[in-house]
Amino acid sequence: MEEYVAEVSRILTALGLVAASLGLTIYGIGIAFVEPGGYQVTTGLVMMIGGAIATVVGIVMSKQIPEEED
Repeated sequence: MEEYVAEVSRILTALGLVAASLGLTIYGIGIAFVEPGGYQVTTGLVMMIGGAIATVVGIVMSKQIPEEED
Protein backbone atom coordinates (compact mmCIF):
# COMPACT_ATOMS: atom_id res chain seq x y z
CA MET A 1 0.00 0.00 0.00
CA GLU A 2 2.87 2.38 0.77
CA GLU A 3 4.24 1.95 -2.75
CA TYR A 4 0.89 2.99 -4.18
CA VAL A 5 0.69 6.09 -1.97
CA ALA A 6 4.28 6.99 -2.84
CA GLU A 7 3.56 6.69 -6.55
CA VAL A 8 0.35 8.75 -6.32
CA SER A 9 2.16 11.45 -4.34
CA ARG A 10 4.89 11.68 -6.98
CA ILE A 11 2.37 11.88 -9.80
CA LEU A 12 0.29 14.54 -8.02
CA THR A 13 3.35 16.64 -7.31
CA ALA A 14 4.65 16.43 -10.87
CA LEU A 15 1.31 17.04 -12.58
CA GLY A 16 0.43 19.81 -10.16
CA LEU A 17 3.62 21.71 -10.93
CA VAL A 18 3.09 21.32 -14.68
CA ALA A 19 -0.57 22.38 -14.45
CA ALA A 20 0.29 25.46 -12.39
CA SER A 21 3.01 26.48 -14.84
CA LEU A 22 0.74 25.98 -17.82
CA GLY A 23 -2.01 27.91 -16.04
CA LEU A 24 0.34 30.83 -15.51
CA THR A 25 1.21 30.83 -19.21
CA ILE A 26 -2.45 30.73 -20.29
CA TYR A 27 -3.31 33.46 -17.77
CA GLY A 28 -0.51 35.63 -19.16
CA ILE A 29 -1.74 35.13 -22.71
CA GLY A 30 -5.26 36.11 -21.67
CA ILE A 31 -4.11 39.24 -19.85
CA ALA A 32 -1.79 40.35 -22.69
CA PHE A 33 -4.67 41.42 -24.95
CA VAL A 34 -5.99 44.99 -24.93
CA GLU A 35 -9.31 43.55 -23.81
CA PRO A 36 -8.40 40.59 -21.58
CA GLY A 37 -9.86 37.30 -22.80
CA GLY A 38 -12.23 36.02 -20.15
CA TYR A 39 -11.89 32.37 -21.13
CA GLN A 40 -8.09 32.38 -21.03
CA VAL A 41 -7.96 34.27 -17.74
CA THR A 42 -10.49 31.97 -16.07
CA THR A 43 -8.87 28.82 -17.42
CA GLY A 44 -5.43 30.01 -16.35
CA LEU A 45 -6.58 30.83 -12.83
CA VAL A 46 -8.34 27.48 -12.43
CA MET A 47 -5.26 25.62 -13.65
CA MET A 48 -2.92 27.60 -11.37
CA ILE A 49 -5.08 27.06 -8.30
CA GLY A 50 -5.75 23.39 -9.09
CA GLY A 51 -2.08 22.75 -9.81
CA ALA A 52 -0.99 24.42 -6.59
CA ILE A 53 -3.48 22.37 -4.58
CA ALA A 54 -2.40 19.13 -6.27
CA THR A 55 1.25 19.95 -5.60
CA VAL A 56 0.65 20.64 -1.92
CA VAL A 57 -1.42 17.46 -1.54
CA GLY A 58 1.31 15.42 -3.26
CA ILE A 59 4.03 16.86 -1.03
CA VAL A 60 1.99 16.28 2.14
CA MET A 61 1.28 12.70 1.04
CA SER A 62 4.96 12.04 0.43
CA LYS A 63 5.85 13.37 3.89
CA GLN A 64 3.34 10.99 5.51
CA ILE A 65 5.15 7.91 4.18
CA PRO A 66 7.49 6.46 6.82
CA GLU A 67 11.10 6.18 5.72
CA GLU A 68 12.66 2.73 5.60
CA GLU A 69 15.60 2.08 7.88
CA ASP A 70 18.36 -0.06 6.43
